[in-house]
Amino acid sequence: MTIGNILTNPALYNITQNTAAQVGIETGLKAVGRPGFIVLDNNIDPQTKKYSAMKELLFQLTCLVVSLGVVVPVFKKGSFNIARKMFKDEAVFKAFNTSADFKAFHVLSKDEKLEKLAEINKNSNTNYKLEDLNENLAKGEIEVSSIVGSVLGLSALSPMISRPFVRPVLKLFGFDKTDKADNKKESKSLNTVA
Repeated sequence: MTIGNILTNPALYNITQNTAAQVGIETGLKAVGRPGFIVLDNNIDPQTKKYSAMKELLFQLTCLVVSLGVVVPVFKKGSFNIARKMFKDEAVFKAFNTSADFKAFHVLSKDEKLEKLAEINKNSNTNYKLEDLNENLAKGEIEVSSIVGSVLGLSALSPMISRPFVRPVLKLFGFDKTDKADNKKESKSLNTVA
């Protein structure tokens, strides 16, 4: 397989057009890369390396779960409902009740779309035509909501959730015990006479 075939692969193109997939890939790479680089750093003592790498891994995994499992789906659903109210006259928001319904339609071939549209028209007593549906508007709305959800999830919600989660897990693996013992030794050996 040549590089050209890989770069022009439709599956790769679809991934690059999906914000949730991009965030998942980036956060997954961070979950592997950041702890990996910490472990490879020879200027850090081994105990600190293990602690820092584990802490970073847990933080990145929390970010991934929060962003892809909670924030992006909630934003997609909520924003599609808001868009349906804002763009009341747009056929695409009248024809589809949820972002999932639209996304399933959007990936169909033209013939499959015509069949699905005929089914929608039959079930809802409407007469939508394929050219009446502004698919770009709906697709753009879904992607914008994914971006906003990802930013809020990664920058605001994930740190708030990971903070109370990471410490107990580190303690469970025994990382905090040695860290506290080292801190006590250091504080006893400090010379406080000036």
